[in-house]
Amino acid sequence: MTYDELLELARRFDGRTLTTVTGREFRVGIYRDCPFFIPESSGYGQSDGRKAAEAFVARFNEIESLRPGDYGDVTRNASYFVGMLLAAGRDRS
Repeated sequence: MTYDELLELARRFDGRTLTTVTGREFRVGIYRDCPFFIPESSGYGQSDGRKAAEAFVARFNEIESLRPGDYGDVTRNASYFVGMLLAAGRDRS
């Protein structure tokens, strides 16, 4: 997966409600070519920035894991990135 493909997923799901692996609902958006996430529980958008999103992509390409805990040291939004991948049917496990 490339960063551009991750952005395309974010565009595809822009404004739609998705779920994390634990069942929490969130929405996806894009700001300045970087995905951000809005948890339904808070309603506030959050992003770690492009560098963290690129680090997620790099780690995903290395380990192909769909467990958010495997990305905890690169982004606090791992559960949302994984939720997006699952919603896209990209389960590679």
